[in-house]
Amino acid sequence: MKRFFLILAVALIGVTASAQKIGVVAGITGANSSLKDSQIGAFDQYHAGIVANFPLMEGLRLQPELIYKVKGTSVNDTVNGKGQVDMTVGFIEFGMEAQVGFGNDPFRVYGLAEPFIGYNLKDQGWDKAKDPIENLSWDKTEYGLAVGGGVELFEVLQASIKYFWNMGSVKGDVNKIVNDDKLRNFNGITLSLAILF
Repeated sequence: MKRFFLILAVALIGVTASAQKIGVVAGITGANSSLKDSQIGAFDQYHAGIVANFPLMEGLRLQPELIYKVKGTSVNDTVNGKGQVDMTVGFIEFGMEAQVGFGNDPFRVYGLAEPFIGYNLKDQGWDKAKDPIENLSWDKTEYGLAVGGGVELFEVLQASIKYFWNMGSVKGDVNKIVNDDKLRNFNGITLSLAILF
């Protein structure tokens, strides 16, 4: 799987060479999860990466993205009294964003849809009561869909908001903190700012 994402990264670099514009993107990721018998809270994380922009026809553009995205959730176990556990997962994600909008320079408004796949580069979990979680990890791969909208100014600056759904679950000795064997699905919102060159 790592080889697959390396190939994707090389392909994106090749794609950017033929793109009309390339750029950088960064922003805030707010995610939450579902978990039986526990209170779930989201806390803000971040994302950053590179994009390429391809106009296809009037009103339609493709914008592939390669992004490092950190997602997090806070779990307060209400059954076992194990306290609060914060978990963060860092994914390298490849998305293919389709933008449909109107306007051009200096102002364009667009809606977007983006299928994506990702690879888990880093996950961690800890108990604030200093009861460490052993053998806890997220699935290494994920996939999902994002929808949203954005605005573009002077064909250079993009501001967008997306709601995303992704597939994935926590694995391992989760019963040390909860009465469920899976912490399911990071879903949430991203706020992003991109600069195109």
